[in-house]
Amino acid sequence: MPISKILELYARSGRSLIAKGLNEAALPLADAHVALELFNEQRWRVLGGDVYRMTKDGEFELTYEDWFYDGESVEQSIGLAYEVVNRLAGQPVYIVFVVNAS
Repeated sequence: MPISKILELYARSGRSLIAKGLNEAALPLADAHVALELFNEQRWRVLGGDVYRMTKDGEFELTYEDWFYDGESVEQSIGLAYEVVNRLAGQPVYIVFVVNAS
């Protein structure tokens, strides 16, 4: 079941942003494609995302390379997310995906 795979991915690779006052988890860029595949299997729209980098002090800071999608198409939302992820390739960044499961 893909939802359990999503939870497993976040439990294994996700990094909490609680220290920043956010009840979210960021995935390393290396795991972003896996997450997008799982969101697609669940037919979840990716409404956008925030991109973070880790500072020398081990803190997360925004890179301000965030994006959003306000359409209704699952395929287009995931396609846009793939474009962003591919553009970030090779950078040591983390992504917080915002999804709509309905």
